[in-house]
Amino acid sequence: MKIRAFTLVEMIISIVILGILSAGTFVSIKHLYLRVAKSKAMSDLSLDSQIIVDQISALLYDRVPSSVIGSNDESSNNFNSIYSIDHNFTILEWIGISTEALKVGDYSGFVDLDKSNKNNKTIASYNIKENDLNTTISNKFNISYNYVSPNDLNITALIFAGAFDSGLIEDVNTSFGWHKNNHHLIYNITKIEDDNITLDVTPNEIYEKYYLVDSAYAIARGKDINITTCKSGYVKTDLDNNNTLYLFYNYRPWKNETFCDGNVTILSKEAKAFEVGLINDSIYFNLTLQRDIKGSQNSVSISKQKVVF
Repeated sequence: MKIRAFTLVEMIISIVILGILSAGTFVSIKHLYLRVAKSKAMSDLSLDSQIIVDQISALLYDRVPSSVIGSNDESSNNFNSIYSIDHNFTILEWIGISTEALKVGDYSGFVDLDKSNKNNKTIASYNIKENDLNTTISNKFNISYNYVSPNDLNITALIFAGAFDSGLIEDVNTSFGWHKNNHHLIYNITKIEDDNITLDVTPNEIYEKYYLVDSAYAIARGKDINITTCKSGYVKTDLDNNNTLYLFYNYRPWKNETFCDGNVTILSKEAKAFEVGLINDSIYFNLTLQRDIKGSQNSVSISKQKVVF
């Protein structure tokens, strides 16, 4: 009895067919992997971008009206109010209100005009809780802080809201201390005692509403700033990534500080673009995140836009 075996030609044909089937299967699996990878990247970018725009909008919502500026450098005078910008800027900056202290009732934000004394630089404000305010500020910035002791750094300042609550200021260059300029709308606080706030200089006018401010904020991409020029010991992270979106905080223009004097955190390492503009005097911003897909020459991106009133 003879046993029939494969001929050489049949073996070659079988190997070729298996090779074709394997190649097709590999291509199909690769395409499936790329589709899954892109779908996952889009889902992750959507979640990440939503978290970032929510963080930024929360900070911007607690801004001092009209304090928002656009600039191209942390120290030059090449900046302007967001409400009158006529060309592109790469850095967004604003002054934030001490919202945490306001929400827990450490201060009221209102002035008793009858009991305030302009000549004595004293503002009467009921229900301002000095010790609680000290604790809130200390916890926020992780510092030892006390209004009473003259040796401690007094980081909080006062801005009367009535001066520009419903309108624009005349000159942003000399109003808030941006980039080491004058700050005639911001008053340093020297003492809080017996429901009275003592200012460092005599105010031009006393209004019935005020903000306590404790920090300025800035947002910029790594492409548009040079962190290496900042002071020694400054937090430096991911300097080579142009698409890193930074948030700067814990600096005070009314004390001649720029964002180089504060702290920095990373909002995203995948920010392809960050744009800010105005819609009917409300600030909007657009964030675009982009991620490369391993094994693909293409990348995926997603954009989120939000308006802050």
